[in-house]
Amino acid sequence: MIIGLQIIALLFAFTMVYFAVLNYKRGELSSAEVASWVIMWIATIIIVVFPELLQDFAKTFSVARVFDLMVIGGFVVVITLVGSAYIRTKRLEKKLEDLVRRDALKNKHK
Repeated sequence: MIIGLQIIALLFAFTMVYFAVLNYKRGELSSAEVASWVIMWIATIIIVVFPELLQDFAKTFSVARVFDLMVIGGFVVVITLVGSAYIRTKRLEKKLEDLVRRDALKNKHK
């Protein structure tokens, strides 16, 4: 039986698949990126509809409920994505700073 939280999760996952495809059509995502996002959201849909598939996996790690396992997994994914975004932002800041410095020095010599 599907409960309210599962319905909300399904609506969210389908919405995210829609946005991934929409951003791909706009040219903001590559085909590899959209494929990764769609696969991830389809896996989420499968897990939400059939949570018993993870029951044995949860027992392996001594986690009482599948929901607890999904929350722990969510934290791991979010922390990883935030760390990755931070590193990319720092690299971009460095490149932008170097570009501005070169441009300022080039304009100074003119």
